[in-house]
Amino acid sequence: MLPKINTILYASDISPGSRPAFRMAVEQALQHDAQIIFIHAVEPFNSVATEILDDYLPREANAAHTTAWLDSYKERITTRIQRFLDSEMPDGVHLQRQIQTKVLVGPPAKVIVRSADKLSADLIVMGERSASTASRIFLGSTAQKVLHHSRIPVLIVPLPGPSKSNNE
Repeated sequence: MLPKINTILYASDISPGSRPAFRMAVEQALQHDAQIIFIHAVEPFNSVATEILDDYLPREANAAHTTAWLDSYKERITTRIQRFLDSEMPDGVHLQRQIQTKVLVGPPAKVIVRSADKLSADLIVMGERSASTASRIFLGSTAQKVLHHSRIPVLIVPLPGPSKSNNE
């Protein structure tokens, strides 16, 4: 028996050119009548930046600033999702469930894998830009790290490099 896909975790760096991966997540959601949870992981500040913020901003102000910063990402993502749905969904075709958006702080691959576990996702959809062989050998890519650590299927969508596409 084939596994049922109820929840799709779509992970994005929200950079230009990521639309093909989101398109794939939407197509999978339509085929499986699944929920999409859009995850954007923001790298945490390095230790020096954190120390500076702690030294110069009261803790409450720092927390309020961080919340406002994460909320602004969430607003941008929500706007992009709506523009996508308005421009690409055929008339009369709608997702059965509203897309949830989460902006989380942490190393992207870890955030994606942990979120998939925590949210009981059945599929991860994400894009990968072509990178140099040396870059992949020494640093790895987020997509490769997710593939190696995920307990659920991962659908990787090849994305054009930044100079090859003006799409969102």
